[in-house]
Amino acid sequence: MANTRTSDDNREYALVDTTPGASGYYTNEVIPRNLKGGKQEAPRYFFLSIRGTGTMDVALQFKCEDDDDWTTYETYSDNERKYIVCGGPEVSWRAGVVDDAAYSSGSKRFGFDW
Repeated sequence: MANTRTSDDNREYALVDTTPGASGYYTNEVIPRNLKGGKQEAPRYFFLSIRGTGTMDVALQFKCEDDDDWTTYETYSDNERKYIVCGGPEVSWRAGVVDDAAYSSGSKRFGFDW
C-alpha cells in the first residue's frame, strides 16, 4: 500500500500505512477560518480525528502567516477525537507522522473535519 490523502468540502485526511520517510507524511494544510461556512469574525474550530491499528505518533502542527516553519501543537499516539479552536484568521494547520522514528507498524487515518 501507499500513504494517501483525501479531501472534500468538509474534511482533510491522510492515511499512513508505510514508513513515511525522513520528511514525514502530512495532511494538506488547512486554514479553518477560510473553510466552507466560516465567517472571519466568528471563532472557528475543527476536529482532529485519529483512527487505526497502527503504532505511530501523529503530530498536530500550526503555522502563522509570517512563520517560516511549522510548530508542533501536540502529539498523539492513541486513537482520539479532539476539538481544536483554531485561533487567528491566517493560522494554517496540518497533521502528520513527522518521520520514520514516529512510525512503528500498521496504519492510521488522521485529519480534520469541520
